[in-house]
Amino acid sequence: MNNTYKQQELWQSTEQACTLPHVSNWCLQDLSSGAKLLALSWKEPFASLMLYGKIETRVWPTKYRGLVLICTSKKAYNHEQLYNISGNLVNDFTRKVIGRNYDHWQNNIIKQGYAIAVGRLVDCRLMTKDDESKCFVKYREPWKEERISKKTGKKKIVEVKLYCHVYEDVKPIKPIIWDGKQGWTNVSQDLIRSIELR
Repeated sequence: MNNTYKQQELWQSTEQACTLPHVSNWCLQDLSSGAKLLALSWKEPFASLMLYGKIETRVWPTKYRGLVLICTSKKAYNHEQLYNISGNLVNDFTRKVIGRNYDHWQNNIIKQGYAIAVGRLVDCRLMTKDDESKCFVKYREPWKEERISKKTGKKKIVEVKLYCHVYEDVKPIKPIIWDGKQGWTNVSQDLIRSIELR
């Protein structure tokens, strides 16, 4: 089985997942009518997990509500990093979604540095322990970290919390090469016009 076939197999499985009730509303007309579209990057496997109803977690809140271009970073988490973030939840992901070991999936199937989906961000709230199975992330109580102020350059201690970014209507698109930056990025109209649903 060659790599192209394996990629097609994964995308077919994500399309089947997108027949679930939470995928229904937005369409390409929303984009062509000038709707705002922001891009955000995920390290794999978390970008692909968005196609399976994952609740995204970040250490920052957002007031943005609307369409988001879901992109894969150029470098994925390795198995050790993923286990530190997800614990045994990664085994559930491997068994239920991949059907093979994570290293094989990472090296042979996933597309890194691509836009792979569009979804609608509808809510942002603090993560709770009950969210673990939907986030594929172990819950952590708020913790303290030392940061350097961008304004003053001085060190300061800040409290860090996990936030749930809740998406609906996540649909796979034909992969588009994406060389994005950290954080939100405005998507050009030229790129919007090139988006095709899978």
